[in-house]
Order: sequence, then C-alpha cells, then structure tokens
Amino acid sequence: MGAEARRARAVQWGLAAGFVLLFTLLVCGKVFDDRVTRAISDIGQGLAAATAAVCAGWRSHRTLGRRRRSWQLLAAATGSWAAGEIIWTYYEVWSTRDAPFPSLADVGFLLFPAFALPGILLRPSNAFAGRGRIRLTLDGLMLTASLFSISWVTTMGEVYGSGAESSVGLLVSLAYPVSDLVLVTIAVLVVVQAQSRTGLLILICGMVGMACADSGFSFLSAEGTYHTGSVIDIGWTAAFLLIGLAALSDQGSGSKTLGRNASFGYLVLPYFIVLGGIGAASAGLLTGNKLDLAVTAVALCALLLRQLLTLMDNRKLTEDVAAQQEQLRFRAFHDTLTGLANRSLFYDRLDHALELHQRDLRPISLMFCDLDDFKLVNDTLGHTAGDQVLLAVADRLRATMRAGDTIARLGGDEFAILLEDRGDPIELSQRLLTALEPPVQVGERRVPVRASIGVTTVSPDQAPQSSQDIVRQADVAMYTAKRSGKSTSVRWRPELDDDNPDDLDLRLDLRSAVAAGSIALALQPILLMDGSPYAQEALARWRRNGRAVPPTTFIAVADRAGLLPDLDMTVIGKAVSLVDSLDPGEGISVNIGLSHLADPGLPQRLEDLFSRYGMNPERLIVEVPEDQSIDRPEVLRSLRTLRQLGVRIALDDFGVGYSSLSRISAVNPDIIKLDRSFIAPLYAEGKHTDFVAGIIDLAHRLNAMVIAEGVEDAGQLETLRSIGCDAVQGYLTGRPVERHPSPGPAMLEHPVSLDRVATGPDLDGATTAQALESAATV
Repeated sequence: MGAEARRARAVQWGLAAGFVLLFTLLVCGKVFDDRVTRAISDIGQGLAAATAAVCAGWRSHRTLGRRRRSWQLLAAATGSWAAGEIIWTYYEVWSTRDAPFPSLADVGFLLFPAFALPGILLRPSNAFAGRGRIRLTLDGLMLTASLFSISWVTTMGEVYGSGAESSVGLLVSLAYPVSDLVLVTIAVLVVVQAQSRTGLLILICGMVGMACADSGFSFLSAEGTYHTGSVIDIGWTAAFLLIGLAALSDQGSGSKTLGRNASFGYLVLPYFIVLGGIGAASAGLLTGNKLDLAVTAVALCALLLRQLLTLMDNRKLTEDVAAQQEQLRFRAFHDTLTGLANRSLFYDRLDHALELHQRDLRPISLMFCDLDDFKLVNDTLGHTAGDQVLLAVADRLRATMRAGDTIARLGGDEFAILLEDRGDPIELSQRLLTALEPPVQVGERRVPVRASIGVTTVSPDQAPQSSQDIVRQADVAMYTAKRSGKSTSVRWRPELDDDNPDDLDLRLDLRSAVAAGSIALALQPILLMDGSPYAQEALARWRRNGRAVPPTTFIAVADRAGLLPDLDMTVIGKAVSLVDSLDPGEGISVNIGLSHLADPGLPQRLEDLFSRYGMNPERLIVEVPEDQSIDRPEVLRSLRTLRQLGVRIALDDFGVGYSSLSRISAVNPDIIKLDRSFIAPLYAEGKHTDFVAGIIDLAHRLNAMVIAEGVEDAGQLETLRSIGCDAVQGYLTGRPVERHPSPGPAMLEHPVSLDRVATGPDLDGATTAQALESAATV
C-alpha cells in the first residue's frame, strides 16, 4: 500500500470514528429532550446504513465475478436495513401513534441477514472446495450449536420466556438473534478459510456488531426496557460504518492471497467458540435446562466427526507427501521428458563403475550418442515434433540395450550408455544404429533418425581414469564419427585427440563462463553517413586461460551444447545495462540466434530487462541471421511481439544466406545490414556498385534503412554515400572495444565525425577528410 492510499485509509477511519463519537455524545449525553434525541438516533442510524449501502455498491462496480455479486448483495442488505430505519423513523418522529410491533420496518431489518448471508457465502474461500463442504457442514453444526447455547443463556431464553402479545411478534423477536447466529457462524467459517482477508475482517467485525446489537435489542425488548437512544443504537451505527469501511478497504483480486492453509490463530477460532458454547450449556444444565443437553450433544457429535475427518485428511496428506517425495527423487535423477537417467545419475553410476574397476578390475565401456541434424527437426517442424523424436529414440534405446546398462539423456539430443560387463560396445553400437534407422512418425511426416556414436573402453588392465577423461574420450570419438560422414560409430584411440583438441573441455569451460557471467562485451559503433552515432553493436568476447577464443569457435560450441540462449541473454543483459552510458537516443544492437527466437518466453524476458533497467525498448535492435528457417511461425511470432514492444528488427548479413522477397516480406525488417562481401569490391563504380545500389533502393522501398558492414577504407565509404546508404559499420568507423558494466559508467567514446577522426590502419594515420580529398583528386 502506497503512502497516498495509507493517508486516504486514515482519513476514512477518522471520519467514521468521528461520526460514532459525535453520535454517542448527542444520543447518550442527554443534550436534547427525548423527542430530539430519538430523531438524532434514528437519523444517525439511517445515515450509517445508507453510507454502507453506497460504499458496497461503489465497490461492486470495481470488482468482478463472485466478489462483485457478493458486494451487490451486501449493498442490498444494508440498503434494506436503511429502508426499514426510514419507516421506523417515521413511526417515532412524525407519527402521532406508537410504533407497532411487528411492523413494515421489521421487514427491512430482517431482509438484512437474508441478503447478507448469501453475500458472505459468495466470497472466494477454500471452505467450499473438495472435502471443504463436509468440513463446512460439521463446523457449521458445531458453531451453530455453540452460539445457540451462548445466545440462549444471554438472549433467546429471555425472549422466549417473556412471550409476546402474538405468535407473530414472538417469531419476529426470535428471528433477530437466530438470523444473526447463522450469519456470524458462516462469517467465522468463511474468514478462517478465506483466500484473501483484505477488508473481510472489517466486514466480519461489522456483522458481529450487528449480531450483538440485535441480541441486545431482543433482550431489552423482552424486558420492556428498550428505548430509542440507548447504548444499543451505537452498536448498529458502528456496525454499518465498519461494513462501509470494509467495502472501501477490499482490494479484490489485487490483494495479497493467502495459501490454502490458514494461520493457527484462525484455525483454532471455531474451537474457542465451541468451548464457550459448552461452558454456556453447562451453566444451563445446572439450572435443569434439558435443551442445553441436546444442544451440547449435537456440538460434541459434530466435533468428534470433524476430528475424524481431520485424521482422514492427515492420513491422505501423509500419503500425498510420500508420493511427492518419491516423485521428486525420481525427477532429481531422471530426465523429465524421456524418463531416462539424467546427467547427475549418469555420473554417479560412472563414478561407481570406476571404483569397481579399480577394485575388481571390471571392464567399462561408454557410448556417446548424438543425433545427426536434429536441429533441423526443431527448426523446421518445431520443438513439439523434436520432443516426439526424442521420446521415440529413448524407447528404441531401452529396447536395444540390456537391463543392466545405464541409459542417460545428458541434454538436448545427446545420450550416453554405460556398459559394465564384457559386452562388445561396437557390436552394441551397430545394433543401436540399426534400431534407429526406421523413420519416426510425427503427425503426417516420417522423420528419418540418424546418429553418430563415440565409444571408449577401460580394459581390466588399464590404469584408473577419471570420469571426465572417460566422457571426453567418448565425446571426441563421437565428433570423429560426425566428421566421418555421420550415422556411424567410432572407437576412441589416442591419436584422435590430435584431430579434435579439447572440444569437450571447451564446452565445459564455456558452460562455466556463461553461468558465472564472465563473457565479456565489446561494442562497435554504427554511424550515420553524416558521422553522427546511430547505434553500438554488442559483440561477445571470451578469454579462456588468458587467451581469446574466436567468436566463430565458441558460438558454434555454444550452439552444439545448447548454451546459445543463455549466451544470448548474458550478452543482452550486459548490453542493456550499458545503454545509459551511450549518447542520448543511440541504440544498442544485439544478435539472437533463430533457435532462441523460437522460444516463446524470449519477449517476456526482454520486457523484464527493460523494466529492470528503465530502458526504452525502441533503443534495442535485434539482429537476426538470414536463414532458411527464419520464416518459421514461432520465429515470426516472436519478431511480431518484439516489434509491438518497440524493438527494432535488423536482418543481418543480408545477401549471403537464403535471400528471397517472400522471406523479407515475412520478417518486415526495420534495418537491412549488407554483408561485408558486397562492400569489399566497392573501389570503383561498375556493375557491382549498381547491384548494391539496387539492393539499397529496394530496402528503401520496403521502408527499411541500410547499414553497410565491413567498411574499411574511404573509397568504400564515399561510394556508399553516393548510392544512398544510410549508415556504416567497420574498422573505418571504429573497432570493437570491450566494455564492462559498472555503476555510473562513463560515456562511450565515439568518433566525433566521419570527417574529423582518424579511424583504421588502412589510412596510416591520415584523417578521413584527407582520405576523401585524396580520393576525389584521383
């Protein structure tokens, strides 16, 4: 709750307290004669009830569903009471005869519980879910019997014993405490299991105040001592103001929601009432009242049945907890999709097998199986089809391998099989390749399945090795199988390490670097043709053991290892954190792989980043590669969502991928980035220059701006300027410079102007202006 809301709440409570205080002084302080005092009391009560009706109606228009219907009924209840009070006021203030009993005013008063009871029952509550209905019935019996005992001792017994002038009068007199008894019972049960108690406790306090005032009225009326202007009237006034405050305080669906289990204090509340009822019944029994004995028996029977139901619920809860613990244990060591062993269980079994090998000289074999071209299945048919293929492969692995073999899915399309006997792993790998040959039926398509398998063996006489060494050998053999034409198996031998240097170690180190956020960020400026800054492209940089790893290497490794989404988000997060250090309005450009763009959760993650850093989404440029799978529905859906957020879309490396007008139209890019292969030949005018000019003209007709990549000398720059290119990027305008997010980062140092800054090594220290002048002279 904000400070403004707290101030408003304080004002509301202050006004209500002030009204009650003034009412008390005027009514109980004997400031005026009896006739004026009665008028003030009646009018004050009517105003309080009408205020509650207005507040409840106001709240009903600002809520939805059951809560809205609840407040509508509560508005009708308080409005009915206000109408009854108007009739009562007429009898007492303006009529020349005594107010009759019962009268039309009692109809309005008794309509209050008739509307309020369903109004409370409509409040969202766990009390009405599942076995909650049985619990509600038993609790209702307990509370009704207990409250009846209390009410009989304090009110109803006196009302019943005093009789009335007519049977109708007696029924009306008893109707007040009986209806209040039912209303308070249901209110207590609802508040115990309520999903949200914001405003509900205040409402229940108002209902209890009504019950107390009605019971007091019935008791005093039975004794013939009630008169308008008594203390009882203060109870009604305060009760209706509490109901009005409850309506103003109820925040509906936006309020804090409680869990399924209520707090201990609320759970034991009904039992305190039961104890009070038993105490009241015991007092009645001492006076020889047999009715209290029957009521106490009902309460005790309901209490015993309620405890029996609690025991049954606890037993079921214990069974559910045990089942959930077993399920959690299974999930901790098994793949959620295929049900195979996961990485944790696999390495545990492998470590145990190595211990047995060291102790008993048992042979160990390990098979690494990686599906060939599986990424194409995900990219073309979607992840659901990919999951169906993985499930089919898991079933075939189970059917082919033996009962004692450990089959694991390590992630993505990578599987591992641990053999702990003297079986021939090469023979088993061939059987597995044969089992994978039949295509998998996915919808109306038959998807072919192929795999590359790497095999390594630890013979009985071989020296002990670590699990990392065994896995690395199998992984190296598997990649050798892929380079050998795929759909084959290869046994590891030492010379293979020379052909495939530490690829597995590279993946493991990259995974650790991404998890630790140690991927560095380099920014390369993109300048408009007039030299003003347009954007900075964020480029990932990684140093391993102090040596820089080429981006083409570690990005390919990240793609194979399924790390590309995490790598993308690491770069994007660091880039967004640096936006405030750029020139005002300057954008930040990031690359996102198509497999990551297909993730439906990507737009929400980017939106969360914008909120965290307070960044305008229009400053982000997402570069997507030109690829044949760019027009997949899920990719286009993500691009549309990003564009709706305000993000600009750039088609990267245009001209060297799968260019087509239909794909460009589907993507509808804001920016087209010409690949550097188009820029390199731009030394003199000719057909190639005309071709690039045609691409630029086409992009402009599609309302897209054009950025030329790989601009390295002044001749290229001048040619691009002459054929209408919008912006340039390359060593001429600035090399990538590593940047590190930090609190209060300094402004990024841009070249001030293309005509004033020395840029690349090709100019040998000359300014761009001088180079352009030289080019013009030639």
